[in-house]
Amino acid sequence: MYKVFIVEDEHLIRDNLRQQIMTLSKVYPIIYSDEAADGELALASILDIRPDIIITDIKMPFMDGLVFAKEAKKLLPEVRIIFISGFDDFTYAKTALQLQADDYLLKPIKNDELAFAIEKVVAQLNKQKAHNQTLPKEDARFALEIKKNHFLNQLFHDNILISDAIQQAEGLHRSFSGKQFCVLLAKTPSSQSFSDYTRFSEQLTQSYGQDETVLFSSVSSRFIKFLLFDYGREQVLEKAYQMAQSLVHGFGEEIAVSIGPIAERFSSIGYSYEKAQDMLQTYGNIRKDKIISYEDDMREGELSPTNPFKIDLASRIAQTSIQNMDALIVDLMQPQGNIERTHMFRLFVLVELLALIKKKEHQQLPEVAEHDHDLDFLAKLTRDQNQYQKNLTELLHLLVSETVKPAMAKYQSVINQAKSFISEHFSDPNISLNLVAEKVHLSPAHFSTIFSQATDSTFIEYLTNQRIALAKELLVTTNLRLADIAFDIGYNDPNYFSFIFKKKEKISPKEYRQKHV
Repeated sequence: MYKVFIVEDEHLIRDNLRQQIMTLSKVYPIIYSDEAADGELALASILDIRPDIIITDIKMPFMDGLVFAKEAKKLLPEVRIIFISGFDDFTYAKTALQLQADDYLLKPIKNDELAFAIEKVVAQLNKQKAHNQTLPKEDARFALEIKKNHFLNQLFHDNILISDAIQQAEGLHRSFSGKQFCVLLAKTPSSQSFSDYTRFSEQLTQSYGQDETVLFSSVSSRFIKFLLFDYGREQVLEKAYQMAQSLVHGFGEEIAVSIGPIAERFSSIGYSYEKAQDMLQTYGNIRKDKIISYEDDMREGELSPTNPFKIDLASRIAQTSIQNMDALIVDLMQPQGNIERTHMFRLFVLVELLALIKKKEHQQLPEVAEHDHDLDFLAKLTRDQNQYQKNLTELLHLLVSETVKPAMAKYQSVINQAKSFISEHFSDPNISLNLVAEKVHLSPAHFSTIFSQATDSTFIEYLTNQRIALAKELLVTTNLRLADIAFDIGYNDPNYFSFIFKKKEKISPKEYRQKHV
């Protein structure tokens, strides 16, 4: 069954489309999956729902359908899109065609026109599915994958001259000139047969085969390799987070992704690969986060506001056992130049280790953890070598071979700031993932990644929970009309509020009030 997602700001049209889809689901292999009142809300939902078909209005507030479709295609390259509009305007139709829209329907949407559009899209999805499931009889595709894998290995291990690399890249219809780079590695399932390889290759080719800013190979049984490249650091990093989310949510497998540091020049690609590989090895051991980013690990956040050391303790601990822990302790005891710098380094180590300890599950915290925010107390420990070594040993014993979320600890103040902003503004219908990301000075894809991993909840789920919690309180403690409650919690459309409430609570707002009053 193919999932259909509706994006439309007019609730009457949205209600009608929902009914039409439900009716057509009796004839075609489709199922209504969800809906949103604008592009911002839709974008926050589709990564979790992963619809096969999106029916979207073009003219909407906050984010119009054309912008939404562009962003949706980045996250779900294989999604099919049907545009609807009340404007019989060639410019819109032309833009829709450029976005590879499957159809363009004018309001009011006639049943037979929608049925015909759905029939065409289903046929395309069936064809695409059949193609993906068919093993190639010729070795041409496999030969290309071997070629790309060999090229990426040369780049990652610094075994190629830049002139030869540029020439080989051009042979693969890619340009490296003036670009910045980032290595992204995805950990594949442990058992990988040839059919697994074919499925990965087909899926990746569908999604990224024509993307001129990506080179990938899934030949290796260890991990899938990606090299991303673009003209600016922020563009490369945003692309990396978007791709990481798409891979983690899209493979239907247990998969982890690591994002290496940005390489500002060709000669640094190998370093980006080395760090991405090191981080990926920590998944399932010291880390549970499915997306591991060098930017997150090395971020100078509230845990180390003046951190000049650039040491990834999480990775070091992940590679340490009880048997060789003494070697790590010796390293962390080493002087760092002058006395003050040594004390600063030791303070940084203690604060970082305490942050990792705090992320442990069902663990009795050591006594020193009671002073994790008392920098004066911790600073005194750093000046007493015996006390520092004693606490260092105790903390490392608790951490070695245990599972924590080190990267997210660095973002605690960012998460708190985002939660605080959401709590204060969730009743504003204009609040969006992009707006909150802007407030905490992160890109939307980066913010979405760290927020979901830190809270085990997507942005839209967290926002909806805040709104529904207030709605339940107002239903029980006031006599406000449902329409007024909808407006008070941030929904301009009372029908949409009722739909969301029933979807979450399994009963309607009216039934909830009757049951609890």
